[in-house]
Amino acid sequence: MRRVSAYVLTKNEEKNLRACIESIKWVDEIVIIDAFSEDATVEIAKEAGCKVVQRKMDGFGAQRNFALEQCSYEWVVCLDADERISPELKDEILLQLQNSPSADVWIAPRKSMFINRWITHSGWYPDYRHPVLFDKNKVKYKNQLVHEDAECKGKKARFKGDILHYPYGSIKQFVKKSDFYTDLRAAEMYSAGEHFSILNLIVNPSAMFLKMYVFRRGFLDGVAGFVLALLYSSFYTLMKYIKLWELENKNE
Repeated sequence: MRRVSAYVLTKNEEKNLRACIESIKWVDEIVIIDAFSEDATVEIAKEAGCKVVQRKMDGFGAQRNFALEQCSYEWVVCLDADERISPELKDEILLQLQNSPSADVWIAPRKSMFINRWITHSGWYPDYRHPVLFDKNKVKYKNQLVHEDAECKGKKARFKGDILHYPYGSIKQFVKKSDFYTDLRAAEMYSAGEHFSILNLIVNPSAMFLKMYVFRRGFLDGVAGFVLALLYSSFYTLMKYIKLWELENKNE
């Protein structure tokens, strides 16, 4: 069996971390990269026997690359604190680690829950955004503040088992997270030289709603799909352009 590290990025994740760790306790090492949490996150991680390294968050891409440097083993499992490895996915990963893995980078579908309902459309499923198992020498994250992409080399393959994702347990939590992420996204847009446009403010939120609810069949997710499309078009898409406008005016 090849030895494997798992890394998890944290910031005030005391509500999620125990369940996350429980789903990956079969790995040889769990590395927690903590952005100076103010709750019991670090204590929970240490009690579970995790290796804890604290680092100021200066962007998700940089934080993930730092995490890879802290992993002791060549093979790495990547998981966020609000995610879990499903039993089916665990079996697939262990099967690969028993011998020589048949690929260098593995991705898996991510199934997300929104207000106690699994979302199976709306562009949320299947979500193959990040590699879940990989040779750390084959992966590097782009230096982006948020929604960071992974640059992968070598052979890629897909698992069938799901990563289980619990991002929003309430509307309040959605608004709070969106406020944080839109701050980062607006700053990234401003740094890249993008400029505020009233046309973007009017057109893009409506386009986001149509994309999620109509073209990505969010209507099949019932009321949850409608609410999700509405929230993404307003609290996320609308707010990031308003914050870009705010940044431009402040710096002028």
